[in-house]
Amino acid sequence: MSEPTSQHKTWRRNRSVRLADFDYREHAPYHVTVGARHGTTPFTEAKLAKMVCETLSCVCEECGAYLGAYCLMPDHLHILVSPDESGMRLGDLVGRFKGKTTNASWKLGWSGQLWQPRFYDHIVRKSEGIAQVGRYILENPDRKGLPDDYPFRFVDPALV
Repeated sequence: MSEPTSQHKTWRRNRSVRLADFDYREHAPYHVTVGARHGTTPFTEAKLAKMVCETLSCVCEECGAYLGAYCLMPDHLHILVSPDESGMRLGDLVGRFKGKTTNASWKLGWSGQLWQPRFYDHIVRKSEGIAQVGRYILENPDRKGLPDDYPFRFVDPALV
């Protein structure tokens, strides 16, 4: 009788969560969630959290993307973003942001990866409405019991 193997199925880890036939350069609003490295809560450190928020704004400006809202939680980030017509893919924008923040985090004393390798995106449908998604992102700290004056969030005033 052979010994049972300790191999686990790995096909799920390698499957892409991106839609195969969708052009992520589409000028549309996306709700993006980016997780911190598994098992970490780096954004409880105010200096690091502030840098991440500032870098997000700068990267969106550099890329010509509309930043409708964001909320940086202790272990993840929600973003409402819409790439412009220049053709930059959503993944390229998020990759640029993750690279810049990771490099800057090392200068602030963080070591290793800052973010999980992948991110989750959801195109905002007309039935949901961009304002509704913006409010959802803005109210995330309230749902988690964080203080009312939680500083690491933003929403475009035109959305609320």
